[in-house]
Amino acid sequence: MDPGSAGRAGDDPVDGTTRRRYLAAVAAGVAGSMAGCSGPNEIVDSPQVFGFQFPYVPENVHVGPWSSSDPAAFYSILFEAESYTTPGGERRLGDVIDSFETDGDTATVAYADGYTWWSGDPVTARDAWIEERIGSFVSGGRSYEVERLDDRRLRYRFERPLDRPLALSTAAGGAVRTRADRYEPWLDRFRDAGTDERRGEVAADLRTDSPGLETVADEGLGCGPFELVEVSINRLMLERYEDHPRADEVAVPRLWFPVVQSVSIENLVSKGWLDGGTGRLDDERGTPPENLEELARYPTNSGTKLVLDWRDPHLGRRPVRRAVLSVIPVDQVVDVTDWGEPTVRQTGLSAPAARRWLPEEVRERLHRYPVEADEETAAEYMREAGYSRDGNGDWRGPDGEQPSLSLATPVWSDFVSGAEVVASSLSQFGFDVETDRLTNSNVYAAVSNHTHDVTLWNFDGDPYSVYDLASDGSTSIGYGATGPDADAGSRGKPVEVSVPRQPGAVDAPAGERRTVDLRELWRTIEGPSDRETTVDAITTFATWWNDALPDVYLGTTVDGLWGNTRDFEWPSYDAAPEYGTAGPAGQPVFHMLKHGMIRPTTEE
Repeated sequence: MDPGSAGRAGDDPVDGTTRRRYLAAVAAGVAGSMAGCSGPNEIVDSPQVFGFQFPYVPENVHVGPWSSSDPAAFYSILFEAESYTTPGGERRLGDVIDSFETDGDTATVAYADGYTWWSGDPVTARDAWIEERIGSFVSGGRSYEVERLDDRRLRYRFERPLDRPLALSTAAGGAVRTRADRYEPWLDRFRDAGTDERRGEVAADLRTDSPGLETVADEGLGCGPFELVEVSINRLMLERYEDHPRADEVAVPRLWFPVVQSVSIENLVSKGWLDGGTGRLDDERGTPPENLEELARYPTNSGTKLVLDWRDPHLGRRPVRRAVLSVIPVDQVVDVTDWGEPTVRQTGLSAPAARRWLPEEVRERLHRYPVEADEETAAEYMREAGYSRDGNGDWRGPDGEQPSLSLATPVWSDFVSGAEVVASSLSQFGFDVETDRLTNSNVYAAVSNHTHDVTLWNFDGDPYSVYDLASDGSTSIGYGATGPDADAGSRGKPVEVSVPRQPGAVDAPAGERRTVDLRELWRTIEGPSDRETTVDAITTFATWWNDALPDVYLGTTVDGLWGNTRDFEWPSYDAAPEYGTAGPAGQPVFHMLKHGMIRPTTEE
């Protein structure tokens, strides 16, 4: 059976029916049979059709910012991104944004002319304004105000002036995905709801009643350069949207998304039905054919860390934190979990962000803690803190107590494997460690409520996220210090800290240190300033982190991109940003397809 037997999405209407209805009707006749298909066909083997996996059940998907079944790995192909980010965190304006200007505590976003929804309705500032207004009701408020100046412009007013990257990520960090006329009735319902309880009920309805894929196609609810034209149980088809401003740049005319539930990912890869993907090719199940090659591999802005709670009397001592890092075989943890590259310099920043923000001479000076387990160094740190071993080889503190730590990890297999290495290393070193595996139903509550001494969790290594003292999220430094008089964060970490005058001088005496208010330092980073001032503030924060170890980073995630080099031409790989740039939801292949960077080897 030929998976492409439904006909080309660009065929003329038959018997007066629309192209979309014709395709859907034919697709219904082949539904469920694709798993047994084999042999050449016009979709799989055509360089005019690009294949990418669809890891969802189409009928269960509902598209929308507040949908409980929003397809995170797919939706960005349907819409125009307001901005894009590189692996190092640099943010670039999307084409749908004509300009972005900041002035004090305000930012003005101007949307470009010429963009339309597939329905033919123009894309305007009202679309984005509707999303902001509904979002304020769903989340219970915003830390900024949004005013619609006219059909093209929105003005954001923040609580205080923000540095341009932070203002841009707040005001234009997503995609245009809420056509005003479709979502305005929801805004009216929120406005009419007189109580928080009633607004919560409206929000619950919105999460389960966002448009399905067939509705998106039938009502033209997308605005990207590829239009959704077919939805069936085994595949989705998209065509180049000829009225899009970049239509002439888009080189691949058709996209197909085989449903993974209909055909296993092993078969999709082994049969060569996929023409590209994000990640490392050797991580994909199945045996890739020769025409699939890994094209790029690069570190990202995220990774995994140990969240430390300084309220524990032992972790509150700097030498003990250094001992913990030294005795853990970070390289082994990263290896067994496949968590990318071991963290060599502890700064709170991801590897790409450190290269972007820290001068080379600073990076070279920063202290390098051991990546391999170094029990001798760890023991020196413990003795420095006044600890000694008892007759059983366990460590005892100045008060005679053995360090006793509760270690939490999600039940996800890689995290469990990493936690086992961490717990075993600390136990053999002489700590008392109890591991708690957090089920999916309670993991986020446990992490948010700081119920454990050490938690294995993710990190966001961008300085505008990780150094935010107001945030209590565990992916950041997690202080939650919002009040002006708070002298410590929610995990006992101080606001006023001692920082070595020279980066990396972790043994500097008091006379070679200075006192820094981290809250003021964060205000400098988040506020508008020239690059030199921002870099200086980030360097100071990184220097303190390198010395104090508020949390311990384990590995920076390594991502990649692979593709079909027989049927498609790919841009030359000169630097990570070329292949790692992506809009919301982080799909660099979609970004390249939507901007004509992937081209068929043969013309139509």
